[in-house]
Amino acid sequence: MARDMLRGFKKLVKVRNAMQPKQILIVEDNDILCKTLQRYLVGQDLRVTTTRTVAGARDLLGAHSFDALLVDFYLPDACGLDLIPLLPSPGIPVVAMTAEDPVPHNEQARNSGVAVFLEKPFSLAVLKRILKCVLTGHRCLPYCTQLPRFKIAPSCTQS
Repeated sequence: MARDMLRGFKKLVKVRNAMQPKQILIVEDNDILCKTLQRYLVGQDLRVTTTRTVAGARDLLGAHSFDALLVDFYLPDACGLDLIPLLPSPGIPVVAMTAEDPVPHNEQARNSGVAVFLEKPFSLAVLKRILKCVLTGHRCLPYCTQLPRFKIAPSCTQS
């Protein structure tokens, strides 16, 4: 009886958590891109917090809980990947962004635990698809989002 109640409570918690808007932290020093991303993601029913620096992100990560991070690679005070070891949970997906050629940084990003490495400029539709995948816990990235046409891997059930 107690086990059934505990299972029911766990299911209720899962449903409640699934219904709450996801929290996204954007760490981007370009004001125009940051505001564009913020407006777009709020329009996708996500809660968005922004900062321009690694130091600002450090403070926010210590005070708030986030479901995913969108992080610029080159920031005024440090590399955006420096935030990854500071994440309170290793399962928080990180989407790294850069305007530079990402190829020299692919290995560093992969080794750091980055879910996706996006080269700027990128389409908001692409970002939407990536976030949909990482926020639902799918670990088929980057295979379900390969260029030029983003295809779903056979093991990925996202549409």
